[in-house]
Amino acid sequence: MSSAFWKSVLISPVAFGFAMLLSTRVMAAPSTESIVAPVADNANSLIFNKASGTNPVRVAAGENPASKPQVDPTDDVASDVKPGQWQYTALQGIATKYDCNANLNNKPVTQIEFARGLNACLNTVEPLLAQQPGSAPSTAPGGVTREDLEVLKRLTQEYRAQLSEIDGRLVNTDKKVAQLQANQFSTTTKLKGEAVFNVTSLLGGGDNNIILGDRVRLLFQSSFTGKDILWTRLATGNQISPNTQFRNNGAPSPSPIGAQVVDANLNNAVGLDWLAYQFPVSNSTVYVAAFNGLQSDYAPTFSVVDDFTGAGLSVSAFAEDSPIYKIGGGTGAGITVPFAETGLKSATLGYFAFGANNPSVNNGIFGNNNSLLAQLNFQLSPQIEGGLTYINSSTSAGSSLFGGAGVPIGTNAANISASTTNANSYGAAISFKPSETLNFSGFAMTSSAKRGAGTDNIWSYGAALALPNIDGKGSLAGLTFGAEPYVGGLGRTPFQLQGFYKYKFSDNIAITPALIYVTSTDETNSNSAVIGVIRTTFTF
Repeated sequence: MSSAFWKSVLISPVAFGFAMLLSTRVMAAPSTESIVAPVADNANSLIFNKASGTNPVRVAAGENPASKPQVDPTDDVASDVKPGQWQYTALQGIATKYDCNANLNNKPVTQIEFARGLNACLNTVEPLLAQQPGSAPSTAPGGVTREDLEVLKRLTQEYRAQLSEIDGRLVNTDKKVAQLQANQFSTTTKLKGEAVFNVTSLLGGGDNNIILGDRVRLLFQSSFTGKDILWTRLATGNQISPNTQFRNNGAPSPSPIGAQVVDANLNNAVGLDWLAYQFPVSNSTVYVAAFNGLQSDYAPTFSVVDDFTGAGLSVSAFAEDSPIYKIGGGTGAGITVPFAETGLKSATLGYFAFGANNPSVNNGIFGNNNSLLAQLNFQLSPQIEGGLTYINSSTSAGSSLFGGAGVPIGTNAANISASTTNANSYGAAISFKPSETLNFSGFAMTSSAKRGAGTDNIWSYGAALALPNIDGKGSLAGLTFGAEPYVGGLGRTPFQLQGFYKYKFSDNIAITPALIYVTSTDETNSNSAVIGVIRTTFTF
């Protein structure tokens, strides 16, 4: 986005809000992203504004630049700009605060020289604006404050002719502003969208008809203070029903075949898919989910093949991160408390429940379907990070232990019980990124699940290799292998091997062909299946 564009939009507060909306990359977090949001490196981390740490620049004691849209006749704008004039003082403050070279040096300058200094500061502020979440100016150190923007807007108005002379691209400003105003969406909310087409088929034997599934998400990401994020997501799709998933020799295949990118069982009717709010308290991050929250929304998962959208990297739902993060979810809250930059970096705590809005017996916030998470997060080196996770959970009879808010992961024996499942689950995850083009991650977990008079010991483990930017254009190749959640000692281990290649056709279109090989999906037979997938993801 050119500096001329920012100079143009600075003329209008309304235009600025919309430009901020457009300047952020569109994505469906965490997200986490994400605004997750997430919205940053991953969809489950709040993207904070970078710090500025100083008070807003004021043009004079008690004076608000927005209250003076016209040139003050007492100001000598027609001649040199001199120390002591509000324009000089204001730009000098901006230059000091944002470390831009305005070349004022406490001596008079010509209008063109002043405009060159203003142009330098506009170029410095531009990337800071692009990094800020939402369209609200920052109040955090390093961000651009609303007061500073008011100063820059007035200076841009008054020295518009000189800026145009410096930068010939600054033309048709009024027309550009009018177009922005006419197309403005919101001054506090960004709209992000994602549409997924998923062609899938079992390669040989069983139910091998080719199918086409879809999912569409619209994410409204709002910021009211510049440091918080409200996620409101609408979704639709035509998920494959669990009882009609691909079969091989009469035995059902595990859930990743029919789940992952078509995980909104709405028969293509639009509905609320996620509602959550994330905000800082002191130096901690608090996440509150009113509907459809996941453990991975607020707890780091340390996976190199999970982008927290369910349709960006791994095609397999099992392989995207440890199944321990599929335990529990729904309505609840989590918090991450930082400790240090290295070693024990932070701790994460969270409590969630399904049926939290239901006042009937065994429901409510403390009903039978609940989970309590505790996790220690480590930064062992700039390239290595990991975590140790514990979850205490209660899952009602007939519900899936590893279901989270979607289709269950793992075998039926590991997931379903005729009685309530009370489980203590332990997990470890690690990621190693030796370079920008070579990443590894792995996990292992176990659950001690008490069901009726007995206890099942459930196991799962896996590893992933990712080759980011393999073609120099943002594409990514991935290979994953692991054992889906299974009951130890019951029989055979259900292994899964996945290979995928996310080809970045453009900034908004990605095509991902993948092959998934699964074995012993019911833990008793030696059945296996190969599934082919071609996933197309549109982001806007």
